[in-house]
Order: sequence, then structure tokens, then C-alpha cells
Amino acid sequence: MTHRGVTLRGQVATISVAIVSADGITGPEIGEALDEPAPAGPIALRDLISRNMRRMRIDAAANYEDVSRAARRYGLTWTTQWVAAVERGQRATTAEQLVVLPLVLAEAFGHRVGLADLLLGDDPVLIGPVNGETAPVSGVYLREMVTASPYRRPFSAPGTPFAGVESGDGALARAATKMREISKAGLGDIDIRALAMAEEGAGDLEDKLARKLGVAPIIVIAAAASLWRRSLTEERQAQLTADTFSDQPHPKPAVVMRKLAADVSDRIEQAAARLAAQAAQTELEQANTTELPVVPAVVTPEVPRHRPPISLFSPEPA
Repeated sequence: MTHRGVTLRGQVATISVAIVSADGITGPEIGEALDEPAPAGPIALRDLISRNMRRMRIDAAANYEDVSRAARRYGLTWTTQWVAAVERGQRATTAEQLVVLPLVLAEAFGHRVGLADLLLGDDPVLIGPVNGETAPVSGVYLREMVTASPYRRPFSAPGTPFAGVESGDGALARAATKMREISKAGLGDIDIRALAMAEEGAGDLEDKLARKLGVAPIIVIAAAASLWRRSLTEERQAQLTADTFSDQPHPKPAVVMRKLAADVSDRIEQAAARLAAQAAQTELEQANTTELPVVPAVVTPEVPRHRPPISLFSPEPA
């Protein structure tokens, strides 16, 4: 059953079309107006997702059947009634469904859809029950956390392959020795994946610069990885070939190498200075929190004074 209504607002006519399904779920379809009032306070996460889902579907001139058909291409049995219930906030998605939802919507709408699109909005968001006592989360913060880049875990963090390896003759022990040298140089916060790629692409340039700076080659490699996420050799090659088709004068290898060597040297010096500052701060904090030993008070025992007996019939001695 289809109901069509026309509402005149000044000189603008808005045509809304509603579809009533057999099970009684009513959902707005193509041509409906986005006249929803803005929420006065925090919005539930389910309502935020449904509001953005509805907005994108209307903008794409798609209907529930388009979304359901796209879901079936991924092997999902999302009926039009289920899609309508999710869009109207009558049904919450599971974690798996929420992850897959952008793929299905992108297939149905014909353009890229991400989780950030489903979480678009600046209103505070309630993660827990609406009637609960959970404090709302900033909508911007929630969107940034959900769509953030993977965390760069330092190689020195617990659980990494080199944590807890102290000595030995194997490859893992040798790698752990390199890691300790890097930590002593103040470069322990480097991403282990970037370090592995830089070490794989290193060559004679790293050895020559290490001898010049008086450090181990792994320190030069770590400094380069923290700067460019690749080796010094690879960065030099990239800069020499970057302007091959440019009208600008081609850079000279010696000039490029001096600049890169200076960058690596500065990075090593900065890391050492930061490590020294952290050590000084730690030492100062320990000195301020160290309790002075409690010296027990010296108590001199009182020597009892000898007094002669006093008689009631004799004068009291002076």
C-alpha cells in the first residue's frame, strides 16, 4: 500500500512517499524530505547511525530494496524490513553488521561509504543505555577514534618479539642486542615495522656515516627509519630520482648526501638530549621523593636524687 502526500511550504512543494510493508514497518522512500529536528541533547549511537544512513540513502536516490540487494551480493540475508528497522532506529546492528554496513551501502549507493560517514555529527553521543547514567562522548572524538590509523607499537613494548630477550647466540638474541643499543641512544620509540624495512634497505652509506659519527650502524638505520620510515640509502635514491622530469636543476648527489647526513646526525643528537633530560628528570623526582632517615631522639635517663628521710619531730633539712 502506497500513500502519497503533498505539503506546500510557501512556494516550495515537498512530495513524500511512504511504503507500508506487510509487517507494518513504515519507511520513507525516494523523494522524502529531510525535515527531522536536530536533537536537543546527546544522541544515542543507534540513532546517530540510523540518521546518517537515512541521509545518505536519500541523497543517493536509493531505496530499501537497493540496500537489501547489495547485501545479498555479500551473502547477507538483510531483508527490506530489517534495513528499514535499522534506518529508523528500531533495531541495533551487531559489531559484525556495523563493520560490513559501509561495504553494503557503498554497493547500493554507488560511491564510497566509510564508518566515519555513519558517525558524522558533532552532537554528544551516548554509548550505553539512553536512560542510564553513562556520560556522553564527543561525536568528533568518537569518529576520530573509530577511524584512526593503527597504533605504532614501539619495539620495546611488552609483548614484542624482542621483549625479555637478554642474551644468546641466536638471531633473536642478536636482534635484541641491537634493540638495546637503540634504546640507549634514545630511539626506543621507533616503530618496529619501519625499523625492519629500513634495516632491509640499508647499505654501505649507513656504515660510512656510522663510522663518521662514531655510532653503531643500527643507530643510523634507526634514525633514518624515524625520519623517513625507510633507510638512508633508499631516501637518497628517492630524492635523486624525484625530479627527473622537472624543469628545476637536477640535485647533485653530494649535496643531497650532506643534507641527509645532517638530518640523521641531528636526529641522533636530539634523541640523546631527550634521553639525558628524561634521566635528569627521573633522578630529580627520585631525590624529591626520597624520605630522610628518622634519627631516634636521645633520651638521657633521669638519675634519682637521694633524699634523707624526714621526721615529723626533726627540722627539715635545707
